[in-house]
Order: sequence, then structure tokens, then C-alpha cells
Amino acid sequence: MTVKGNLLRTNSVITLVSITVLLLAASALAPASARPTGISDVPNGCVCHSGSPAGDVTVTLLEGFPDTYEDWGDGVTLTVTIIGGPNVTNESVNQGGFNLVVDGGTLSPVDNTTQIMDGEATHTQYGNDQRTWQVYWTPPSNEYDDVKFTVHGNSVNGDGIASSDDHWNKVMEISSGMCSVHPCEFDDDRTPAVGLSGVLVAVGVAGLLGANHRTAGKRSEAKIQRDSQN
Repeated sequence: MTVKGNLLRTNSVITLVSITVLLLAASALAPASARPTGISDVPNGCVCHSGSPAGDVTVTLLEGFPDTYEDWGDGVTLTVTIIGGPNVTNESVNQGGFNLVVDGGTLSPVDNTTQIMDGEATHTQYGNDQRTWQVYWTPPSNEYDDVKFTVHGNSVNGDGIASSDDHWNKVMEISSGMCSVHPCEFDDDRTPAVGLSGVLVAVGVAGLLGANHRTAGKRSEAKIQRDSQN
């Protein structure tokens, strides 16, 4: 093979490698292009739209949020709401999306506007023309530890282009577990004895008070008998 042929072959290989690299890069960025159908793994926020949170956007998780484990029950329906951002008058265009992550328990959708991706709750294509969603949360099997809820909400202008014209923000809420509400003491297999020492002390004090009361009563009865005999 001639030198010219070798050069052509080398250039062809380089071109193929370059195309492969570009395709791999495009596939790596696929989640960003799939935002209208939901998104997961966004610990730094909706940076494809804007590099930092926007002051005119508020994300709330207040409705239905359990403040402590005593409110958990078998589960609760959480309402994610985005307030503020671009003004969109046409209800048929994209208005927003969200991502909800919890570090305890499990999330599940309640209708076709939400879905679960990689264990995280997010909007669907049917749910991107709104700015409020509902998700069901099932608490963990133990009630000892706090559970952290982190929500990123993205308020968009509906033009289908990820840009700084779209505004996002986040909110983090903590639902207090049993050991944040009451003191816990754990044995070796991490079985809590909630307030056990306090309970034992209270029982001991009550026992002592009862014993002292009974002793005082007996002394009073003996004194009355002696006085009557005299």
C-alpha cells in the first residue's frame, strides 16, 4: 500500500473514532434532552436551564408533608408545587417539571402526571404542562431516623429550549424520626429502647414515692394506736 493510501486509511479511522466519540457524548447528554418526559439524578439542580437557583421561583412540599414520624402512618400523599417563574398563558405548552428525592422510604406515582425514575419521583410527558404534582410516599420500616426530602422544581416558558429564560429552585424538608423526637438508646442489633432510661427512672421514682407513702401511712396508724392506748 502506498503512503497516500496509508494516509487515507488513517484519516478514515480518525474520522470514525471522532464520530463514535460524538455519539457517545450525545448519548451521555440524553437525560438533558429528555427533560419533557422526566429527569433523575440532578443533585446540582436544573443546570441545563440556568446555572443557579432563581429568586423568583419557590418550590413547596408543605401540603401533606409529615413533620414527624408520628404523622407517617402507612404513607402520605405529597404535593409538589412551583410558584413563580416565566408567565405562561397557554395551558397546552410545557410549564414545568420536578425531581423529588428521599433518603428513606419509597415513592410511587398517583396518576399519569408523575413517574419513578431510578427511585426518584419526576414528571411525565403528560405532566409537564402544569406546576403542581402529587406523589405517594411510603415510610421506611423503621421509624428511628430522620428522612430528608429534596425537591428541584423547574418553571419553564414553554418554548421547548433549555435556557436561562427558564427558572428553577429547590427545597429540602426533614421529617423527624423517632430518635429526634424522643431519646433513643440502641443495643448491639440497633434495636432502640426509646427513652428506656427515662422510663426506668420514672418507674423507680414512682416506686420510691409509693413506698414512702405506705411507710408514712403505717407510721401514722401506729401513732394513732399508741395515742389511743395512752
